[in-house]
Amino acid sequence: MKSLSIQKISVLKFTIFVIHYLNCRNFNRQFTISMSQLSDRLHSAPFIRLLVPFIAGVILGDLCRPEQKWLFLILSLFFTSLLPFLVTVSFKKETLFGIFLYPALLFLGLFIATDLRYVPKSLPRGEYFAVTDEYPLEKEKSYRTVIRLIPSKIKVLAYFEKGDSVATAEPGSVVWFRGEPQLLQKTGNPFEFDYQTYAIRNQIGHRIYLKNGNYHFLQVQKIPNLVEFSLIIRDRLLRIIEKSGLKGEVFHLVSAVSLGAREELEPETTQSFSKTGVIHVLAVSGMNVAIIYVVLDWLLRFLKRRKWGIVLHLLVILAAVWGYALVTGSSASVLRAAAMFTFIVIGKSLSRNPNIYNTLAASAFVLICFNPSLVYDVGFQLSYAAVFSIVYFHPFLYGLIYCKYWILDQIWTLISVSVAAQIGTLPFLLHYFHQFPTWFLLANLMVIPLVSVILYLSFIVFAVAPIFPFMGMLITRILDWAGQGMLFSVRFVEKLPHSIIEGLYPSDFTLLMVVLFAILISIFIVYRRNKALLGALVLICVLLLVSNINIAKRLLQREVIVFNLPGRSLIALTDGRETLWLTTDTSSTAKKLTYYTKPYEGYRRIKKSSLISISDSSIQNTNKFSRQQNFLNFEGLSLCVLNDRKDEVIDWKSFPKTDLLIISGRSKPDMVKVCEYLPEAMIIGNRTQSGGNEFNDESLVLPEKPKILNTANGGAVQIKFQPSPNGAVRILSFGYFNR
Repeated sequence: MKSLSIQKISVLKFTIFVIHYLNCRNFNRQFTISMSQLSDRLHSAPFIRLLVPFIAGVILGDLCRPEQKWLFLILSLFFTSLLPFLVTVSFKKETLFGIFLYPALLFLGLFIATDLRYVPKSLPRGEYFAVTDEYPLEKEKSYRTVIRLIPSKIKVLAYFEKGDSVATAEPGSVVWFRGEPQLLQKTGNPFEFDYQTYAIRNQIGHRIYLKNGNYHFLQVQKIPNLVEFSLIIRDRLLRIIEKSGLKGEVFHLVSAVSLGAREELEPETTQSFSKTGVIHVLAVSGMNVAIIYVVLDWLLRFLKRRKWGIVLHLLVILAAVWGYALVTGSSASVLRAAAMFTFIVIGKSLSRNPNIYNTLAASAFVLICFNPSLVYDVGFQLSYAAVFSIVYFHPFLYGLIYCKYWILDQIWTLISVSVAAQIGTLPFLLHYFHQFPTWFLLANLMVIPLVSVILYLSFIVFAVAPIFPFMGMLITRILDWAGQGMLFSVRFVEKLPHSIIEGLYPSDFTLLMVVLFAILISIFIVYRRNKALLGALVLICVLLLVSNINIAKRLLQREVIVFNLPGRSLIALTDGRETLWLTTDTSSTAKKLTYYTKPYEGYRRIKKSSLISISDSSIQNTNKFSRQQNFLNFEGLSLCVLNDRKDEVIDWKSFPKTDLLIISGRSKPDMVKVCEYLPEAMIIGNRTQSGGNEFNDESLVLPEKPKILNTANGGAVQIKFQPSPNGAVRILSFGYFNR
């Protein structure tokens, strides 16, 4: 999840350009418009209405088979072919035009989603040639990079054992290797980040680890493609700053802010920015693009004096904007900014003042056409939510207070923009990151001015240092002070009391209710509509009712979750809002297992938890939990955990009655005898064929097969049960957690 947290996109960096472009200050004092005026604005932004059915088609496309794409294309073309006959001034036919346009866009979204969906297939063991897609990132014992097989262009996440050749590789380097790329597997653990789906949406479906001797980088002269060439340019620019004297964590910070090179930024630094609500400054976004636009527009203003110069002016600016987007890694935020600026610059060149809502929707429409998986990209969602919220809410918030003095006016502008952006992004932040930074206003007031300084100075160093090295070193010294000031500001805010509220895990239904409530309250505040207030109150009542029902359910919940951890077991025994964690790994601690335990405890609203090792003989029995060697009893549910080779000599004839048998570690019991002498037991194992183990539920042909599950094949297993007064238990459900 840490890799994703960096994608929490700018809530402020696009602000300066948007506010000045819309001349918000001119109408801040008169923002109370009628609902009819709002309708007129939406009517002048047709792409908003077009975007809704199109995105719906893209999302539904994930549920359809790829071979259905031609059916969707035919249906889309059919509805599209009817549209020319409905273009008329007649009101009835205008309505029909809309009715036929929406399914045309819906099926177009379905076609694009199914046509561009990547479905990875198994690759055989053998010798391959591949090209590196990025610079190798150094890990503790290896280098990680993405390689592209030749000639199939299949992307593989590769881990190379450390060596001199991989350390000097760059995008476009050709490598020979021998091995078998493995399909990425879904762990299926409760509420865990689904890395397999995330990688496949980025066209990566395989992974491989290569030892020295199984790979060799070739000295082949290859012309890099556009993306590889842009990454090489970025590296050259970063070396300019480094040679000018910028070192250490400040260098990595400036690299992230100016060119989007976040790979080597310390995890602790990233966490500090996240906890203070200014993680957006590490994502290249609108402000970076705005600076390029403003500077080039000023330098090339002389071209506007000639008729042919307007076109040249437009082409140069667009080339620079999209070139910068490529150099910075083509993240969702910078793509959004580049697409928006493209529509805005073209509109200005045609002497038109484009509707900002239409520009937002049009840029999203175009980007999703090329890459439908952007719909699921966290950065893409946050970026558009932030900009839309700024454009919509900022004028109203800014108009609440009038500041006579310039400095106070700038501070209030920054505060109102921060609040406006936070309104739009809050549901996404809670859904994806489960935390809320309480001091985000203070952090933004301290950090945003420094971001502007760092951006301008970085671009100046790029241009000046290669020609005048001494001047570049002087500017870099100021850049270093700005970077240190930013780090100091973030760490100062982080240490303030109650700087972050963690453990926020709203359900999807709760999140939907909160979003609808916020919309209705906004309508009531801005337009004074009493019906909106009534609807908001009704939603609050529904939310309170559902919350109380869920609380009652959680108090009665009793379940056992067997997690999917290769070679060891992690078992959650949950009773109400209390969980006991069992592990077979004696070296595991609560901190080491946080990646698995924290999401589960958050979503289950667990108030008390503890971790014990099954081999720990000092554990005291309680009225809910008792243990004797590998046999456990939890609220009447009997469990046995086998995790050693000596379990193979068990006398199955005299084996005690067991509801749940968990096979882990090195234990390889005779499954035929297990099923013969424990016919009623539910059996859970963790075995993979590649590991050379014999437990494989797909190969067993037994009467009780539905009661045999393998976490390595299907992910974590969930058992819900209910104790009965006579001491027995009633199994309510038994199966894989995420199915």
